[in-house]
Amino acid sequence: MNKSRNILWFLITLLMAGMVMTSCKNDEEFVINCDINGLGNHGLEMVYFTRGGITKQSFHPVDGKVELKASSAQPTMVEVFTLDGELLFSCVATNGDEIKVKMNLDDPRSLTLTGQDASRDFTAYVTEHDSLLRNGTDAEVNRMIAEAVRSNPASMASTLLMVTRFRTDGYELLADSLLNEIAPDARPRLLVEAYASAVGEQVSTSTRGEIRSFTLRNAKDTVVRYTPGMHSYTLLVFSDSRKPDSVTDRLADLRKTLKNRRLQMVEVSLAPDSATWATSISKDSAEWLQGWVPGGSAATQIRRLSIPRTPYYIVSDSLGHQHYRGTSLYTADTIVRSRLKAYIVKDIVATKADSAPAVR
Repeated sequence: MNKSRNILWFLITLLMAGMVMTSCKNDEEFVINCDINGLGNHGLEMVYFTRGGITKQSFHPVDGKVELKASSAQPTMVEVFTLDGELLFSCVATNGDEIKVKMNLDDPRSLTLTGQDASRDFTAYVTEHDSLLRNGTDAEVNRMIAEAVRSNPASMASTLLMVTRFRTDGYELLADSLLNEIAPDARPRLLVEAYASAVGEQVSTSTRGEIRSFTLRNAKDTVVRYTPGMHSYTLLVFSDSRKPDSVTDRLADLRKTLKNRRLQMVEVSLAPDSATWATSISKDSAEWLQGWVPGGSAATQIRRLSIPRTPYYIVSDSLGHQHYRGTSLYTADTIVRSRLKAYIVKDIVATKADSAPAVR
């Protein structure tokens, strides 16, 4: 009888101990335990989003092992870097999560992550497809990610794929469509807000709408004017520093290939000041219009175009309609030549394969 009672009390004690351990789980922070072979004692930086913006914390491993702690009441994207800026892994975390990460520093495909389902699935996917994600063309990578997102619209892993691996430039419309296919619960605000905002700006009606006439300051203190109705097509080139010779050569050939009446070419400098701009074009022998706007991409003349980065190219027609927006001069050049092929007077640029997105 006493023996049975002792066993019963022993089981009750174990049960209570388990309940105490469970209750000790800290719901006011998330924890990421890292075991990174080859890291040694080199520091790490953890970057994550909060309602107040981006937060960064530094940690110091011992023999590659370190416990990262932070707080977020909502699921947020977390990225961990070495102190020299190399991204080690990305995940989603919220208070109460206990995540374990293991990897060999010199082999990204060795990465494993457990303790959070969406992060586990995302990590498994990117390690399995590491080669294509690193070496594939934009079209190949985005096609693969689109298939994954459409197959798993209820998972935050799909959102992680979009915000970390999708190659958005030139594919903004597809990115916007894919984001909207993900279930609302699987795209929490802290995880997707910054990315969705940037994509939304690029697909907005005002950004992709008709381009109105505007004027720029010329190096000779005169005025350069963009007027869509005066030409069949216009190539707008946005830069902020001296262009590589390959870019200058292609622009020069395009200018020789098509007469000015059919194609207007306007280079808009977003350099921080006029002196920087003047230096960047000092050795140019450009036969196209070049101008500068104070205020960069926020300048009144071009603010509606929402230029996201430089170099950047826009092809527009005589009504100001945009036919291409993106960072590929090859694609912009190809569109112009195809639309005006009946007027080409000289074409010496060799056709070659390019990883730029297909014209859409």
